Amino acid sequence: RVYNPASDEWSILWVSKQAGTIDKPLIGQFRNGRGEFFDQEQFGGRTIFVRFIYSGISPTSAHWEQAFSVDGGTTWETNWTMDFSRQQS
Repeated sequence: RVYNPASDEWSILWVSKQAGTIDKPLIGQFRNGRGEFFDQEQFGGRTIFVRFIYSGISPTSAHWEQAFSVDGGTTWETNWTMDFSRQQS
């Protein structure tokens, strides 16, 4: 994760160990307790939009979801969700 204070945006970067490359980042912002990040990727021979959403953010938990859009962001198909919690000592 990399924060750019000039644009007030975060970049989420993934590294491919097999290819030895850094993938194109998802870029977005946190507003009102919700983070939204977007990029375009190739999937199944076509270009799609990818969206990550972080919500329900608290000092001990958060919810994350990934969705794809094949129609330029008009509709989204959520295909992966995770709920995070901080381990209590």
